[in-house]
Formats: sequence, structure tokens, C-alpha cells
Amino acid sequence: MKEIKARARVQITLEVDAGAPWGDDCTIGQLYKQAADSGLSALSNALRSGAAASMKVIGEPKVVSIITEEP
Repeated sequence: MKEIKARARVQITLEVDAGAPWGDDCTIGQLYKQAADSGLSALSNALRSGAAASMKVIGEPKVVSIITEEP
């Protein structure tokens, strides 16, 4: 049987906890931006710390939920 060489790329959507405390003075717009930045940073750090040379972040982060608690 002849061996066939093939390559593939996979796009994966990940959920990253961007749980950081935000104060009352933070607008929803700021919260979305900071949460997206925090998630990308956490993922980039995780990829760099391992053997992930063949991986990279593609696409835009999407904030799917924000949960608030009143004291």
C-alpha cells in the first residue's frame, strides 16, 4: 500500500475564563474589551509555555456572557 502524506489545519473555538474583578466605574464597553484582551492574553501565554509552535490565535474573541453580583 502506498503511503500518502497529508497536512491538515484545524480551527478550534475555545472558552477561556477571563474572570477578573471590575469596579462599578467600568462601562460595559470597557468590560467587553478588557475581557476579550484578558482571554487572548491567557491563551497566548498558555500556547507559548508549551510545545505549541504549530498553533496560533486566529479570529476575533467573542464575549459570550458577563455575570455580575451585587454585594
